[in-house]
Amino acid sequence: MIKWIVRIAIIVIWSICIYGFLGGSFVYRENLPNGRYNLYILTMYKTLPPPPKGPSYCNFLTAGAYALALPCDLKPPFLGWLQGGKY
Repeated sequence: MIKWIVRIAIIVIWSICIYGFLGGSFVYRENLPNGRYNLYILTMYKTLPPPPKGPSYCNFLTAGAYALALPCDLKPPFLGWLQGGKY
């Protein structure tokens, strides 16, 4: 029984790590009273420039104010860094 719990934990942790490495992000949308919204995007890449110079993100799974997103061109950000900052 404990082996299965450990295996499931390992699979979950590695899945989150690989998702983040490939550019995946966790998104939170805060609606403001004036009709606008703040969008908070959490990625493992801290120094990404905002679009249009950096990658833009598209949500693929949304649940209320939370979402999972990937770069819209499906190109991981580390490839842009390897090319000298060309996203």
